[in-house]
Amino acid sequence: MRKKNIRTLIMLTTIVLMLFGAYSFECKAAGADDVLAYMNAARAEAGLPAYTVDETLQEAATTRAAECASRFSHTRPNGKAWHTVSSAAKGENLAHARNEEQSNPENVVLAWLLSPKHQANVMRKSFSSVGIAYYDNGNGDIYIACEFK
Repeated sequence: MRKKNIRTLIMLTTIVLMLFGAYSFECKAAGADDVLAYMNAARAEAGLPAYTVDETLQEAATTRAAECASRFSHTRPNGKAWHTVSSAAKGENLAHARNEEQSNPENVVLAWLLSPKHQANVMRKSFSSVGIAYYDNGNGDIYIACEFK
């Protein structure tokens, strides 16, 4: 029941903000911070502690977001598994946005919460830190990576 409440809350918030123009679609600079805020809101609703940003994971997420521009996969362009980006990384969520709306932080988090495997990472009790990065390839594609520990 809690999962349904979280999804409903995020969807309703998104709709209200879009309808009343309270949200600016120019959010790339604040995108990672907003993704963190939406993930922490979902965790709070489930009674879980908030994530903190870890600099090592942040570097790993920056690398992975850029790598996804050449190969959108949990396998890195060099053929190695995603976790080889950093020994600190214990989980990974990726997103590929083809337009500004898809790259909005609330839409990124909503997509993750609607996917059982991605939601499991967002809501995992044993994870406490994240690194989140956006990468714009300049051709209209935006890649988002979130590394967890």
